[in-house]
Amino acid sequence: MAVIGLALIAIPLAVEGNRVFGFYNFVRTLLLIGGVIVAFAGVGLAVRAYLTRTDNDLANVVGQHLSRYLGNEFWFIRNVSRRGLGYIDAVMIGPPGALVFRIVDLEGVYANERGNWLKQNRGGEWVPAKLNPTEEDIVDIKALREYLRSHNLPEVPVYGVVVFIKNPPLTQIMLKEPTVPAAHLNELRQVLQDNYLARDRIDPALARRIVNLIYET
Repeated sequence: MAVIGLALIAIPLAVEGNRVFGFYNFVRTLLLIGGVIVAFAGVGLAVRAYLTRTDNDLANVVGQHLSRYLGNEFWFIRNVSRRGLGYIDAVMIGPPGALVFRIVDLEGVYANERGNWLKQNRGGEWVPAKLNPTEEDIVDIKALREYLRSHNLPEVPVYGVVVFIKNPPLTQIMLKEPTVPAAHLNELRQVLQDNYLARDRIDPALARRIVNLIYET
């Protein structure tokens, strides 16, 4: 648009005094200004696309790990981001229901009692952790339940889990009656077998419907 506008200015097809010159001048000016605006918008979109994460690398690691143990009846959806649902690291859908992941890539020594998290500082003292993955996962669990309820699926069981990517000794976690199960990546399968994977709760048709709801645009 801008190039055409510049061409019309550089090579005028109508001269002043001509009865169509006013309209001609309006068109070429509009093309020039409109082209510049569109160009800036394009640059802005390009920058946004470059800076926006299109995937969650940590979730990909978890998905690859679970794929060694779980069959095709499970769907592992990374980087969930939908209006009315918000952002979730990953959601797994299968016969046991829905499982919401909060994935953590931190190092250190952590303690979790119910919904509270502490971290051991360099002096060996326990201080409140800067983040609370349990609370964050609970928010995501509630969001998914409400999202499914709004689509007439109130009966779907929704579980949650906090996964620490780094294994000991880099990251150590001590648990006491956790509100949401937490595990290192290498212990994830065993932890899930005690709750989420304990039994099947929904049929394949319902599982597929949930997947479609999360994927739909």
